[in-house]
Amino acid sequence: MLASADRPSLLTRYDNLRRRQREQITHMVDTLGRVDGLPPEQLEQARDALFHADHPYLIALVGAFNAGKSSLINALLGEPVLSVGATPTTSKIAIVRHGPQPQTLSGGESDTIFHPAPLLERVSLVDTPGLESVFKEHEATTRRFLHRADLVFLVMLATQAMSASSVQNIQALRAYGKRLIVVVNQIDLLEPDERETVRNFVTEQGKLMLGFAPEVWLVSAKWGLEAAQSTPRDPDLWAQSGFEQIEKYLTNALSDAERVRQKLETPLQIMRNVLNAAEARVRAQQDALAEYRRSSQNVRGQIESAIKEQEATVTELLAEIDKRFAEATERGKAAIIDVFAWGKGFRLAFSGVAEAFGILRIFRRFGAGTPAKAAFEAHKVAEPLDEIMPLADRLGPRLEGRDVKDVDDLILYAKREIERLPGALQAKIIGKLEAPTTYDRAIMKEARAALSATLDRARVAEFKRVDEAVRNTIVLLGVYVLMVILIAVLLLLAAASGAGDGGTWLLMVVLPVVLVIGGVTLMPLRGVIMQRAYANTLKAVQKAFDERIKKAAADQIGFGKQMRQDAIAPFLRMVEAQLSEADAVKTALNGHAQALTGLESELGTLKG
Repeated sequence: MLASADRPSLLTRYDNLRRRQREQITHMVDTLGRVDGLPPEQLEQARDALFHADHPYLIALVGAFNAGKSSLINALLGEPVLSVGATPTTSKIAIVRHGPQPQTLSGGESDTIFHPAPLLERVSLVDTPGLESVFKEHEATTRRFLHRADLVFLVMLATQAMSASSVQNIQALRAYGKRLIVVVNQIDLLEPDERETVRNFVTEQGKLMLGFAPEVWLVSAKWGLEAAQSTPRDPDLWAQSGFEQIEKYLTNALSDAERVRQKLETPLQIMRNVLNAAEARVRAQQDALAEYRRSSQNVRGQIESAIKEQEATVTELLAEIDKRFAEATERGKAAIIDVFAWGKGFRLAFSGVAEAFGILRIFRRFGAGTPAKAAFEAHKVAEPLDEIMPLADRLGPRLEGRDVKDVDDLILYAKREIERLPGALQAKIIGKLEAPTTYDRAIMKEARAALSATLDRARVAEFKRVDEAVRNTIVLLGVYVLMVILIAVLLLLAAASGAGDGGTWLLMVVLPVVLVIGGVTLMPLRGVIMQRAYANTLKAVQKAFDERIKKAAADQIGFGKQMRQDAIAPFLRMVEAQLSEADAVKTALNGHAQALTGLESELGTLKG
């Protein structure tokens, strides 16, 4: 027994440990509520553990319906408090507790019976429906209540000891982690030597079939009740009935400290069992989701691969466009140098004179072309430029075709993955996997107008600038030739009036020729300057064109990527959310497991 001086210390430690236990169990219940698929009865057991420490110490009697559980309780209390019959009379849990006077309160799956017996001040006794009852709901009721018991008496008849069902019951009770004592009833039906044979048989069968030797008590509820109802109680019959051993255990072995320890141990056992089930459930979910994590990663990989391939398509197309620009540049340069070729200098000079007098403008009114136009047409400068927009126009449909095909393929893939999901996870998918009904082509359409305007700088505006520059150069050459001719005429008139010598006449003839030749000689140099200007302009146009098409392509590819993600977003959201939640719950459960281990270790030090 616990010394009175030790009681305050024990109660203080008990209260502190119980408070911490309740706090930990409260946190665990919150976490368990996040475990998908955890059976409701297990979550209910966890909630029940919160209140378990506030209840009296519970000894549950379980066994077949006619094993004599109610008779054992009656014998311990000294009078027939519970009804006894040959048919299943216990359809509800009966909790026998201490009270100042006999009273029965009914409600739900259990009845609470109050009785003033001194034994009930230390423990409460629980009578359960038979585990082998013909009424299956009785067995379910008993199993739902077992997690509340601090100690279990498995009652079996002496004439049916260690039947196959009894072995199964012991195994089930051990799985609950309960302290278990086997109580063999009705030994009054056996001879003395047969009783020990039964004890030895139960012990040996326990070792053989269960791997451990259960504690075995031999009792006779009939003799125990007869002894208790004698006035005074018949000590010999009481000892012979086996109830003396039960009484000593409840009053001596089950001390205050032991009851307190076991009382705190039971909620921890409950939570340990539920925690193990929850961890197994979460592990199963993680294992199942691991494959879908790979599926999610595979989907994202497919999207990124498609984006890279589309970007490669853009790069390939830009290379083709750049080739056209390069070819147009080379042809344009060739056309310009052709206009200002040395052999065409004198013809340009005469054209310049005609241009200066407006004669060529008259011819152009009738469809005659300019030298630049003729050269550009001869070298087909516009041909590669005209091929650029058709090339650019191919980009939009190619990107769209890949986008649409990928979306259809991804949706088909995701739907197959969803069909393989457990029903509980399928129910968590929010939204439908479906391709958009329309495709936004506005990005490439809007870009086309800007691209066309950019290209017109090379195809139209730049040609006009070159044509203008060529005509201006020719006009200047014509004016220059006219000025040389005028100078020559003036010199000729001056020489004629002054009757110059032969050297003067030679100067008047040679100087105009030299001046004309000098002017004509400068034309190829002018062509080189215009070549460079033309090449630089086309390079700038090419750069602007490339940047515009890259920007439009990037926007279109970004739209396609988002379209893919949106199409399968319900699947990806579910997988990622469940993975994140399962990982978080697993971490929380690990923390709770460590906290339980700490409480269990401290509980082991709680001794009287």
